[in-house]
Amino acid sequence: MVDQLSTLIGVVVGAVMSYAVGALHERSRWRREQGARWDGLLLQAYSDYGQAIKDCVVLYQRLAAHRGLTEDPTPVATTGDALAEAAKAELRRAAMTEPLRLLADPDAAEAVRELNDAVWHLEWLAQGRPTTEAATWDQAYSAYRTARRVFYEKARASLQVPGAVIAERASWPPLWRANA
Repeated sequence: MVDQLSTLIGVVVGAVMSYAVGALHERSRWRREQGARWDGLLLQAYSDYGQAIKDCVVLYQRLAAHRGLTEDPTPVATTGDALAEAAKAELRRAAMTEPLRLLADPDAAEAVRELNDAVWHLEWLAQGRPTTEAATWDQAYSAYRTARRVFYEKARASLQVPGAVIAERASWPPLWRANA
């Protein structure tokens, strides 16, 4: 009887251990899959937001060039169509911000807020709206570039991408362009 009882206890303990190891393994696999899923969504959100920001800034630079604030090979007058296009780009940028409010870590979310502020400053300058700062377009554009670099640094850190952000050209406009 004692032999049978010890065998039965061994089988029960083995079954419990097998179940516990299997459950822990399954839980670990589920967490890895969820992490990969969220990282994929976050990468897409960062990418979409970055493109939306770039679209806005390109439009604002073209508008600012028409006003003589900067240079651009394709300046655009502040017509109703151009302002509607800028408003559409701004709506897309705002929509692309929302997923980051949900998914980004606090450091990256703060970088998003700072980048939004820098882009809005460019928008106001490009559209000739009064601002409390007496910043020139070049100063505001430099602040935008800094905010964008910080955003990419924080985004890469939150995604655990190794290496540094690729450095941009130190000066803008590029040195190869002839001044007219």
